[in-house]
Amino acid sequence: MPEADDFLVRFWGVRGSIACPGPNYARYGGNTSCLEVRCGPNLLILDGGTGLRALGESLRNEAVDADLYFTHSHFDHIAGLPFFKALFKPENRLRLWAGHL
Repeated sequence: MPEADDFLVRFWGVRGSIACPGPNYARYGGNTSCLEVRCGPNLLILDGGTGLRALGESLRNEAVDADLYFTHSHFDHIAGLPFFKALFKPENRLRLWAGHL
């Protein structure tokens, strides 16, 4: 039987079009769309907004095997991709998914 710890959803960014840094946004966060979903050994990442950078920092000591799904390609949903350090480690496996043109 699965344990309660086998499923986790963490929001790394929920802001709209523009990231908003600073103390005024500390309570709810200032990064754009990025969700981490863990289901057993599977890691799913929904969107690659600026929150993806912080998620990457949290993954720096773990081997990453993940699927990254883009809901759409507006800038606020892809802006974190160049700063996602896990993407540049050759031992990691990342599959990028987008269902639109």
